[in-house]
Amino acid sequence: PRARAAFAAQGGVALLAARLNDAGGGAQLKYEVAFSLWCLSFEEDAPDDFVRSHAVEALCGAVAAAPREKVVRVAVTALLNAARDDAAATRMVGAGLGTTLASMASRPFADDDVKAAVGELATRVKSVSKELSTLERYAAEVASGKLRWGPVHSEAFWVEHAKAAEKDDFALVRRLVEVLSEANGDVEALAVASYDLGEIAHRHAGAKSALVKLGAKDAALKLIDHEDEDVQRRALQCVSKILLRGGSVAVS
Repeated sequence: PRARAAFAAQGGVALLAARLNDAGGGAQLKYEVAFSLWCLSFEEDAPDDFVRSHAVEALCGAVAAAPREKVVRVAVTALLNAARDDAAATRMVGAGLGTTLASMASRPFADDDVKAAVGELATRVKSVSKELSTLERYAAEVASGKLRWGPVHSEAFWVEHAKAAEKDDFALVRRLVEVLSEANGDVEALAVASYDLGEIAHRHAGAKSALVKLGAKDAALKLIDHEDEDVQRRALQCVSKILLRGGSVAVS
């Protein structure tokens, strides 16, 4: 136990999360990394560490990849341990784990314990999701960095919630800008984040100066030449919405 605590205190959880997110490596490596996170998930501070280091999202990604059963087993049980904390469970909602687990309901598992763990975690995630407002679910998804097209990425959502971008010193905007810089190969996350930042600028003109100051414009500008056409288009629209004010171009 003391060794686990010392490893976590030195940033070990973040290192493991990054390794689990690495596209390289086969199922055996992913199993070993997920197993290490499972061992750490029993620590008292594990939920906080898992949220802070984005290990929750890394484990959700491992489950979604539907690799070998042994990987699913340790990833799901690690998440189940972390889900004792509401913040960690909320992050799982944002990462789309509920949908992943629902799709696994009919998957035949050789080990009944795995099926039981999947069902228990699905129940926990579903319960937390029901308690969240639409805006809270959006915030959880943004925090996870795993943005996917859906009802909360629409004109209707932003007409109602654009003002929420100001909350906590523009925390949502800050995280969306981070996604533009961190998402790398996740083209859907890049496109969605660009769209959302553009909608904030369009629906809440008073936020435009903050968008520029926090780097939204510059981050989107870097994506205009992206290899994915949808990312290019969304990034260009984002920059245009930030710069245009009543038909004139804003000076940054």
